[in-house]
Amino acid sequence: MDFRITAEEEALVFRLAELLDGGTQPLETQLVEELGPDIRQQIEGLKAKGWILVREAADGMMVVDLTGPAWKAVRSRRDVGR
Repeated sequence: MDFRITAEEEALVFRLAELLDGGTQPLETQLVEELGPDIRQQIEGLKAKGWILVREAADGMMVVDLTGPAWKAVRSRRDVGR
């Protein structure tokens, strides 16, 4: 896992964690609709760096989960400042 991610990728990881915690496995098309077309590059980057797990669905690529280390990073950062 590559822990060097951009600020934009980090923001996407937190958004994905929020969606996944809420029971939604977002499609790439839904993320593009919500966050803009640049999100595709960030999804590919996070996938390549080992932060997210994706699979092909009938409607396109779906983010199915964060990896274990990614969840740990998200959980530890959520506690900062509390």
